[in-house]
Amino acid sequence: KMKSDLPLFYYQPNDVPYLEKSLELNKKIFKDLLIIKGTDCPVFNNVYKHMCYNNETFERLCFIRFYKILEYVKANNIDKFLYCDSDAVFLKVLDFEKILEDEKCVACRPKEQNKFEDVTGAHFSIWTKDGLEDFCNYIIDVYTNNIDILTPKWDWHVKTKTGGGICDMTLMYHWYKGKKNLYEVAGGTFDRGIGMPQNNIADEFEMKGDIKRLRNIDNQIFGTNYNDEIVEFFGLHFQGDKKNYMYNL
Repeated sequence: KMKSDLPLFYYQPNDVPYLEKSLELNKKIFKDLLIIKGTDCPVFNNVYKHMCYNNETFERLCFIRFYKILEYVKANNIDKFLYCDSDAVFLKVLDFEKILEDEKCVACRPKEQNKFEDVTGAHFSIWTKDGLEDFCNYIIDVYTNNIDILTPKWDWHVKTKTGGGICDMTLMYHWYKGKKNLYEVAGGTFDRGIGMPQNNIADEFEMKGDIKRLRNIDNQIFGTNYNDEIVEFFGLHFQGDKKNYMYNL
């Protein structure tokens, strides 16, 4: 089967044990995989304001990855590319350029969101260089001139003592105006996290124990949705404590 011509980027500044397995699996789909490291980013670090109960160093790196990948794609003149988290695995070669079409970026935006959830994920995402630059500039602009769009959500977390807060996915949610969504792709979907029933909507997929109920049919992976229909997964996200399941693929 042909592999994708577009490169796949990882951002992994530290060593993690599952990286090798993730790369091995994603090499079945992509010819070029690039691991970006680097953690210094004064342009971002000087304006960031931490409004989150999670570890600050970790949350900063979640933003900095976008700037580091942008540096690389600009230096190497790469116009279109994909990004995935190190615990995310693509399962099928799709026509990613056709999915991207004339959008700046296509990412994972749940259609149904709870109050102040405000999330769009890049754990599977397709980008143009200009789109990534636009997003990086947007982040700086928000923290510099427009932080008011973030404070209601953070105030709610503080008032209700709810974990989490403002993260890169919040900024992505406010920036991302594209019509497309990797949770709604022709013929299937990408996974939000194998440990959660929600994907595009709440309680969308059947669970088996602590992960989505998945079956392998002719080397394709399917979940079962609330209508008892089988839905193909084009990528699985082994988020949090579910990384060991990656070794079952």
